[in-house]
Amino acid sequence: MKISRNDLQKYFIAPLPSTTAIADAFTFHCFEIEEIEGDVLDIKVLTNRAADCNSEAGIAVELSAILDLPLKSQSTNGFSDKIIEVSLLRINEILGADFSEAEVEDVFRRLHFRVEKNGNVFRVAAPLPRLDIEIPEDVAEEVGRILGYDRVPETEFPPISGTPDQARYRGIEKMKDQLVEQGFIEVSTQSFTTKGDVYLANPLDKTKPALRTSLEENLQSALERAKQYAPLVLPPKQSVKLFEVGTVFPKKGEYLELRMTERVKEWGDAAGSSDNLSVARLEEYGKDYTPKRYTLSTYKPFSVYPFITRDIALWVSNGTEVSVIESLIQGNAGKLLIRLDKFDQFEKEGKVSYAFRLVFQSIERTLTDEEVSGIMESIATVLSAKGYEVR
Repeated sequence: MKISRNDLQKYFIAPLPSTTAIADAFTFHCFEIEEIEGDVLDIKVLTNRAADCNSEAGIAVELSAILDLPLKSQSTNGFSDKIIEVSLLRINEILGADFSEAEVEDVFRRLHFRVEKNGNVFRVAAPLPRLDIEIPEDVAEEVGRILGYDRVPETEFPPISGTPDQARYRGIEKMKDQLVEQGFIEVSTQSFTTKGDVYLANPLDKTKPALRTSLEENLQSALERAKQYAPLVLPPKQSVKLFEVGTVFPKKGEYLELRMTERVKEWGDAAGSSDNLSVARLEEYGKDYTPKRYTLSTYKPFSVYPFITRDIALWVSNGTEVSVIESLIQGNAGKLLIRLDKFDQFEKEGKVSYAFRLVFQSIERTLTDEEVSGIMESIATVLSAKGYEVR
């Protein structure tokens, strides 16, 4: 949401600080500033605050609480019927802080909460637009947010006593490593989907308002996308095989599911393409297993532009090494060639036929068919000049 300092100033009696200071105030009190241009702030309003901060007036009310500056007029449309009971002790337990009663009451004043005291317990009702205030933890979060989380002392986690039992974890990792050995690629998709048994009250993506009851829908969607990009990472005759391990949320209760885009033949006829890992005996399966450790290579930027594939086949004399042909192709294809694979080979009448798949892509622009066709013609000319018969 874009709003200028001058727009905000209309709501305040006292002069506001600079645009930069306002941006810092929002940032240090759990709002995000996307951009500052002149005196205009682009404030990212998260979903949980959409009800009360979706207007200039709403943003001004929030800034008033953060800076503790009075507004020219402060009207309320009433308070929530939900009364939240929370003590000072409980607020400090949640935050790990030691705020005083006076400080907490001052936060309630700044946020225009209606508060009654019942002994040591605050009975809090939030203004009607504050739909995000529903439980004691929400009240404590507001106290920490307004007073500043920099005032919450650092506390180290207590050391773990004993040796953690990781047998189940090792069982899962053993299963994953075996799938990778069988040519599968692990993916991790989001937990949200179009339909399910559990629906979110405030979904991040309105088109996917439910929690998944199976990995199937998102895994198949990932498979379709993977097939589109397979030539960039897989040789021509290798099919895309994906698997995912993730929690699903059916009505009967959540559990950990394994799902594959195809079954593993090596696991036998009884093995399907999915399994409930919450009931699988993984502890015994991975008892003595040491998970594999993979070393990542140096990061390389990837192109956002589409790739183009071309095939070329040629006859060569028997005994001609594949590496010789590959060197000629790579040397004449230029920097746009990002992948080269031999996908076919056979002999006939004293000659050998080789077939190659070439993948072209630019890091800077979209290639044209004419451009790539010109490169392929140059490659064919060089190969023919070497005495090879391009088919």
